Amino acid sequence: MIRKIAWQQLWSKPLTTSLLLLVMALAVALSVLVVSLGSGLQRGLIAATEPFTLLVGSPGSSQQFVLNTVFLQDKPLSNISYQEVTQLRANTKLVKQAIPLAFGDSVKGFRLVGTEPEIFTVRADNTKPEWLRLSSGRPFQTPFEAVIGQDVAKQLGLALGDTFYSTHGTLAKGKEHQEEKFTVVGILADTGGPYNQAVLTPIESIWELHAHGHKPNRVQGQLPKAAQAQAQEQVQDQDHSHDLSEKGDVTAIMVEPVGFGQAYTLAAQYVKRKDAQLVFPAQVITQLFNLMGRGEKVWQPIGYLLIGLAMAVVLVTAYLATVNRLRDYAILKALGATQKQLYSILIQQTAYVIGLGAVFGWLMGFGAYLGLAYALNTSSAIIMPLAISSASLQLTLLCIVVGLAVSLLPVYAFHRKAKQLHDVMN
Repeated sequence: MIRKIAWQQLWSKPLTTSLLLLVMALAVALSVLVVSLGSGLQRGLIAATEPFTLLVGSPGSSQQFVLNTVFLQDKPLSNISYQEVTQLRANTKLVKQAIPLAFGDSVKGFRLVGTEPEIFTVRADNTKPEWLRLSSGRPFQTPFEAVIGQDVAKQLGLALGDTFYSTHGTLAKGKEHQEEKFTVVGILADTGGPYNQAVLTPIESIWELHAHGHKPNRVQGQLPKAAQAQAQEQVQDQDHSHDLSEKGDVTAIMVEPVGFGQAYTLAAQYVKRKDAQLVFPAQVITQLFNLMGRGEKVWQPIGYLLIGLAMAVVLVTAYLATVNRLRDYAILKALGATQKQLYSILIQQTAYVIGLGAVFGWLMGFGAYLGLAYALNTSSAIIMPLAISSASLQLTLLCIVVGLAVSLLPVYAFHRKAKQLHDVMN
């Protein structure tokens, strides 16, 4: 009966109650979204780096290097000689596997990755299956055969046996290489990361494409040697700096060390080198995430402040509503309601607003997180886990517990107000 009275009184003013629920829900939703995004993004980024224990490439920004190689974003750095791959493979005491990667072109916005068949044997760790597994078809064997990610197949409508041209550079509307067609021979299963949006081909395909692209044209051949050299230099200046114009150039090398200690020994050998760098992708992403985390640290206190303000609004409104209902409570008391029952009505009304607001807020925040996770997965193939964050649940439960505790404040204020009125009447 008391619960029913509390609920009916609460919704006797539906607009006020709805606004209070909305204020509380929005405050909780913002905090839940920030907490869930921080946790989900970190796990998604770290998971994407798991197949890439070490990366070797040319000197430059390590963050740009990892973003391009692991996440297929940003521009590639300049190239290094294939001889680096040979030297790493010869270093059997430290290196278990070295696989070259060549970037620079794309297929309607999807990155074209030149590599070697050994990439299909890479595992994130020994307990997991191969990182790149085929859902249909076979691995590439000869130049201009391609194995495409599942997102590429879906978005471009490509199937086994289909052909396509690659595009110069990474823009979807770049100049197509009309010299050779690629043929789809395999489609990857879900990789759980950015390589769902990759087009894999033998590295020789990249070398041959760019060898065609940089042959002197007929007009240049008719010029004097000095003019030919100047014209060739102008062509190279207009081209992107990461072209693989010389056979043997690679953009990055995936390195699997023999062990943890050997990884750091190998890293030490690259510290003093000016022609190449070695990075731990997981460390680079952790550093990048720490920079991004500064924004989260700013938003979290703001979210908590909003929750506090929302609770304050609820409490003040509950108190004012209680004062306006003093006559109703007097009637209830005359009908036999005890002081304890009246207090219970007040507590339940405040608890309903804060509790329901927190629950609705969690649903709104988690729903927004799912939407952003889907958008990020579609745009960059970073798979953010769809699991419920324990931190977001703890935050919601904390709001409910604190809300129940502070719901005693309107009761105390009501008690004092009722006592003052009683004294005045006496």
